[in-house]
Amino acid sequence: MISMKKTHYLIGICCAFLLQACQGSGSSIVVTKQENNQATGAPNILFILLDDLGYGDVGYLGSQIQTPNIDNLASQGVTLKHGYAYPICSPTRAALMTGKNPLNFGIDGPMENDAMLPEDLTTMPERFQEAGYQTWMVGKWHLGMAKRSAMPHNRGFDDFYGFLGGFVDYYTHVYFGGLDWQNNDTSLREEGFVTELLTAKAIDKITHFKGDKPFFMYLSYSAPHTPLQYVPNAINDYSGFESKDRQVFADMTSDVDQDIGEVLAALDKRGIAENTIVVFMSDNGGNLEAGANNGSLQGGKSSVYEGGVRVPVLIRWPAQLQSKTMTQPMFTQDWAPTLLEAANIDYQPNDFDGVSQFVNLKEAQEKTFKREVVVGTAKQKAVYQWPWKLIVDAKGNKHLFNLSQDEFEHSDVAMEHPELVAQLMSELTLLPHLPSKAAKGPPPESLFLDAHGLFDYNVRKAETRKPWLETAL
Repeated sequence: MISMKKTHYLIGICCAFLLQACQGSGSSIVVTKQENNQATGAPNILFILLDDLGYGDVGYLGSQIQTPNIDNLASQGVTLKHGYAYPICSPTRAALMTGKNPLNFGIDGPMENDAMLPEDLTTMPERFQEAGYQTWMVGKWHLGMAKRSAMPHNRGFDDFYGFLGGFVDYYTHVYFGGLDWQNNDTSLREEGFVTELLTAKAIDKITHFKGDKPFFMYLSYSAPHTPLQYVPNAINDYSGFESKDRQVFADMTSDVDQDIGEVLAALDKRGIAENTIVVFMSDNGGNLEAGANNGSLQGGKSSVYEGGVRVPVLIRWPAQLQSKTMTQPMFTQDWAPTLLEAANIDYQPNDFDGVSQFVNLKEAQEKTFKREVVVGTAKQKAVYQWPWKLIVDAKGNKHLFNLSQDEFEHSDVAMEHPELVAQLMSELTLLPHLPSKAAKGPPPESLFLDAHGLFDYNVRKAETRKPWLETAL
């Protein structure tokens, strides 16, 4: 059941958004254009991305954290047993937006503030724009903020509301001393908890959707990423959890779950849920230093072990997909071709490093893709050739696992398969030697600690510089 504790708050926020107009990016992409509109049955698409949610942090995967709306969504659609992201945020977001491996253009960590997604790359929303979709982004970008041309409303989204950096104070909307909260080219100073504001905006877009042409919405929540901050109205009692960090993390996770439920309810109320594709996933494994949990998987955020890259992933499309569990592995770069195929939009397979998995989502008999996929960071890499996985750690040590027999990576069999190790190692030599775009500063967690080195759950970061939008080129 969806709680309505925020109903009056949401109504007030939604009214404030009513007069905001969408802005086009003016991008020009060579794609075979389809006559896509509601009358011809083209699906709407809602892609929900959470930040730092672990494999052991949702109810349908066994967590004690209450996530009834995500669980209900999982029961209605296709859950992925082996859904993969990159070990950290920016690479996953780059792979999602382009359908390409971000390691091939130097995005191998949380992006530095002066770095950006290469401007010559065509983004997924640009492809949907050219096919007649209206495109909206609500939430976290983290793919470029130093130049206005790198921002979402200039990279394929008709309308952008949210923030550009890797995290933001949930109450003051400050990132490294500067206000990071905007609608397209306008910085906003508005009160409100980030999760609630993003939800209100998403509901507003759905409520006022005219249905003349389908929409693609990228709803990119910051929760439950740090800062760990008390939510305005906690809805569950997690006082029995093992640590205070875990308790606050759980409150933030249940809070965003409730908000997701309210967004899904808006689809129902608008009468468009049947033909709306809803995708849900986390951008990387849970941060074990900030209250997250990855179940029985090894490692966490920043690691190429399964706990860093195997994440909760599911998709619901009542009009086309039956409820099931998909067992074939799916990687983030697969989503662009998969969603384009689902929407019947033409593309060239060689436009992407990923492959369409639509057949595996739709059919009971799944297709096996013979391929090698590299994920990782500047310090460590993993090469997948299903069911094999080679890990090269920060010290250069090589570890091989057969995930069909050893999904928790307990038995290193590298010594038993030297030829396979050599073959998979050769994939790493194909990566270009590019300067890393990863941030060099302290991890964001260090910014929210008190004098004793513990998280300050009441922290409020103040502005100490101009807003980020106003200093962009």
